[in-house]
Parts: sequence; C-alpha cells; structure tokens
Amino acid sequence: MLQPLVRLLLDHGVGFPFLIEMLKTTYVRVADRHFKLKGKEQTDSRLSLLTGVHRKDIKRLRGGVDQEKRALEVPLAAQVLGLWTGDARYLNERHEPRVLPRFSREGGEHSFESLVESVSKDIRPRSLLDEWLRSGVVSLDEDDRVHLASHAAVPAENLADKLEFFGRNVHDHVAAISANLRESPSPFMERCVFYDGLKPEQVAELRALAERRAMEALLEVNRQARSMIESNGDDGKATERFNFGVYFYHEAASDDADQ
Repeated sequence: MLQPLVRLLLDHGVGFPFLIEMLKTTYVRVADRHFKLKGKEQTDSRLSLLTGVHRKDIKRLRGGVDQEKRALEVPLAAQVLGLWTGDARYLNERHEPRVLPRFSREGGEHSFESLVESVSKDIRPRSLLDEWLRSGVVSLDEDDRVHLASHAAVPAENLADKLEFFGRNVHDHVAAISANLRESPSPFMERCVFYDGLKPEQVAELRALAERRAMEALLEVNRQARSMIESNGDDGKATERFNFGVYFYHEAASDDADQ
C-alpha cells in the first residue's frame, strides 16, 4: 500500500520530513473528529495518547486545523465535462455529448461558451478551450464547432487536475475499504477481478473491454446523478455526496516488489 505512494511523493519532491509533518496533522485531525468520548471534552492529552504525537505538537496543530469538514471543490474542467456528458441540454438523441457551436451568438445556451459560463464566470471559455485543444480533450471542425473526444475525462496533461482526482479517489477508495473492515455487513461496494498468467496482447484486449464498459457505466451514473440534482432544487436534505470510480492496472507478475 505504501510503496506506490512513496514513489509518487519522491516523483514530486516530497521528502520524509515534509511527509512526517503532514502525517502529524492528519493523525490529529482524524483522532479529533472520529475518536471523541461522548459527553467529554477532547483534550490535547487524550489526542497525544491516541496518536503518539507530542502534546506540544498537538496544541500547535489543533490551532491550525479546521474542525469543520471542508467542502470538496471539484475542478472547473470536471464540472464542465460533467454537464456536457450528463445534462440533457448537451446530449443528442443517443445520449452522447452534442457537438457545440463555439459561441453563444451561434448556439445560444447550447454552445461551448454558454456551457462554460453556466459553471463559472471566473474563467474565460477561450482559456479552457485552448487548454483542451492542446491536451486533445476537444477538437474544432471547419465550422468552428467544438467536438468532445470520446475518451475525454480529465485533460491528460493537466497535472493539477490529475492530482486533485488522485487525492479524491484514493481517499474515497481507502475510506470504503476501511468502513468495510470495521463494519459487518460491508456498507460499500468494493470489488475487483484479477488474474495472472496472461499474455500482453490478452491484457490489452481485456483493458479495452474494461475501459469501454466502464465508460458506459460512468456516463449512465453521471446522467442519473445530474437528473437527481436538478430535481432536488433547494431541498435542504440534499447534503450527501458520492464517488463511483473504476480502475485497471497491469504489470509483469515478477515486478511486484518494484511497484
């Protein structure tokens, strides 16, 4: 579990001393939130006992820890893609993303410009379009219409977005597994299919199958979630979030120790 994480940290210049400080903060945050005694104040002494972090550090870290759960901010690019692939206004009769006129003066609300502005007016549609053209998420035809690439998810070269989703997805995956280990019956779906003894071309075939079926499932769940959000309106009970994801990984079986 830790080896690929350490490899990632080293790839991005995160050394052991910085990681230790991050871990201290996280230990204090988690213990303070999830290990409270009913009817008793959560003291620095108890947190130190629970976590092994020195009381001096506990006091410093608690002063800088936001005790309220921070709202998860979805990157603007992902919000735009979510609308384009899930909102009926931007889908054709086959439930596929429409080809959009670039400007609102040509397509009205069914334009790329209006799509981006419906999510946020803090970024120019031209800026997002240029980034997506560069990274292959979209293309322009001779009529200046914007086509969404069939494989588009998160812009492939946008490191900030990739790291955002890395943190979100690893957090939620580990949280689901942890809950399943603590509780019975298991509250969350967490399944996988795995085999060894395969040839590279067989793995490539299975990967293509998995990607095709996974995208079908993701797009269907996205459409349903968008429809539910629109029907909720200002309902004060609509406070839940969810994350549904899939992954595919392969390697030579003899290389396990190096990953």
